[in-house]
Amino acid sequence: MKDNLVLKVRDATYELREWNGRNESGYKPVCDKVLVLPDKSMSRTSGGIEMPETTQDRQGVAAVTGVVIEVGPQAFAYDGDRLTRWEGWRPQPGDRVCFERYAGQEYPGLDGEVYRIMQDRSIGGVLGVPAALKQAEAA
Repeated sequence: MKDNLVLKVRDATYELREWNGRNESGYKPVCDKVLVLPDKSMSRTSGGIEMPETTQDRQGVAAVTGVVIEVGPQAFAYDGDRLTRWEGWRPQPGDRVCFERYAGQEYPGLDGEVYRIMQDRSIGGVLGVPAALKQAEAA
């Protein structure tokens, strides 16, 4: 099944981001942090109307999906209350994830993209079949 190129969330439309397999942001998450490349707000509406830059920025901060670029060494080691060890599958770089609206902090990467560094507990789910499971099935 082919992935959609565009995601519609409420009144905003987002271009799904791709991951090339390398972290070109210049950032390395530490502790329980996760580096995510959020989906990009479209510059035009579906009717072709050009959106003001302030609207694009506001929708970009409100993005709720993106691609995991890198995971900190202690991310997903414990559950949300930090008392119980996490068991089972963990999100990996290349996975498309859903996260809390306005989660984390935005940082401009060396490659010109805007990234978010957020706590692992801000990620609520993985969209589709995770990259790690695809690789395991292919092997």
